[in-house]
Amino acid sequence: MQAHLRERDAYKLTGDALLDCLREHEKLINIVTASAIEVAAEAEAQGVPARQGCKDLTVLLRTTLKIAPEDAARRSQLVQRLPGLDRTRKKLHAGKISVRHAQIIANTVDKVPADKAKKVEKVLCRHAPRLNPRQLMYAAKVARATIDPEGTYRDEKEGIAQRSVKMGTDEHGHLHLIGSFDALTGQKIQALLHALAKNRTGDDRTTEQRYADAFAEVIDLALTAKALPTHGGERPQVIVTISYADLMASLGTGFTAWGDPISAGLARQIACDANILPVLLGSEGRLLDVGRSNRTATPAMRKGLAVRDKGCAFPGCDRPPAWTEAHHVVHWLHGGETKIDNLVLLCSHHHHVMHDEGWEIIFDNGLPTFIPPRWIDPDQKPTRNIRVDEKLG
Repeated sequence: MQAHLRERDAYKLTGDALLDCLREHEKLINIVTASAIEVAAEAEAQGVPARQGCKDLTVLLRTTLKIAPEDAARRSQLVQRLPGLDRTRKKLHAGKISVRHAQIIANTVDKVPADKAKKVEKVLCRHAPRLNPRQLMYAAKVARATIDPEGTYRDEKEGIAQRSVKMGTDEHGHLHLIGSFDALTGQKIQALLHALAKNRTGDDRTTEQRYADAFAEVIDLALTAKALPTHGGERPQVIVTISYADLMASLGTGFTAWGDPISAGLARQIACDANILPVLLGSEGRLLDVGRSNRTATPAMRKGLAVRDKGCAFPGCDRPPAWTEAHHVVHWLHGGETKIDNLVLLCSHHHHVMHDEGWEIIFDNGLPTFIPPRWIDPDQKPTRNIRVDEKLG
């Protein structure tokens, strides 16, 4: 095989021969990995991890082989489980299934009563060679639900008991989330995010970006709910501190209450639809005076905007009013007034677009009309959301 790599002669293969070669290589990978698991089992039996100063076999594999932690954990699990799974072991040794397939089978067998374990393994081993891991995972759910109906109830209780969310910011101030939810909560989350993350015409965001934006929209909506609990006497809020001069010039950096930096440009976007609290600081940062919080769009204005714009006013967007923010066409920093004919409803995604991509908004017969930047439309033809176009109304 090394000679084959040196010669780089794969170009000699065509059509079905290439596919057959790919299958043979994958089979060899499975066989070699299965052999590596057997060697790892012997290493554990001889106490090698302890002699090498490793806490367990997983640590030994990770540090010695320089493999990913999840791969090391997967192999260690199979070292323990394969001796009791004859069918799975034979399939793996023959190269017919991968380590991931074997792990799914082992995990499923672990969850069923002992008297049903062999039957579940037999069913899954029969189907595994023709399924990818994700398909096998689904087949495992169906098999278990059929053979062990009570297992579904146990899974639900286990999911509730193991629910968790971990979050933390990195050195750039980016928030990272890791969560685990029970089945019902998971279905609610998926249904909501799937609906909000659907692809829009001309949308160049990745799938991951669309789901991140959908999650952000859910948070924005929750922050407008009247029933939110208070924290420190205030409803949940994002606090950004930035100097007035930097905010006006759209330069410099502000900071959140958690100490994370935020650009002046993003601070200006937040200020479009937020409570602004003037704070006077002395030269050494000593608090001298605190003014009154100023709401940039009153509830009455929001209702009026909802009637006029019917949701996000950006062309092609279908977000309802509840999912939008009030955007100042002429920013209040530049003397723009907080009144209906200077405000437009925009969803979070299109609010970013307006601040970052050079779109302009004008009012034509009192309706918001959008002028694209030249790099999108050289003629900069004005366009409107179909919901507010009086010609189509």
